[in-house]
Amino acid sequence: MTAKPHDYGRSRIDRERKTAFVSHDWTGTDSLTTTIVSMVAELSESDPTEVERLYDQIDPESLETLFAPTGGTAGRNIGQVTFQLDAYSITVHATGDIVVARPA
Repeated sequence: MTAKPHDYGRSRIDRERKTAFVSHDWTGTDSLTTTIVSMVAELSESDPTEVERLYDQIDPESLETLFAPTGGTAGRNIGQVTFQLDAYSITVHATGDIVVARPA
């Protein structure tokens, strides 16, 4: 599992509200796609292989390229993209912060 409540001290999962906040680790080995799918699986209490394919909703490579740090070290801090995956709204911020929420 990529995202756990103790990662970076900034990740939170509210199972009752079906909402999660996680910071993607750009220096880690997991892709942004893995972080997103892992959070949706965690909230829906399912296996990541059971989550809708991300590339059916958005181009994962483009998403990764859009927000990946520039020049190897400089992080981006402006912009966000929101899309649907399964029954969840996913908002990816340029900072690497990700909000996964199931609309009421």
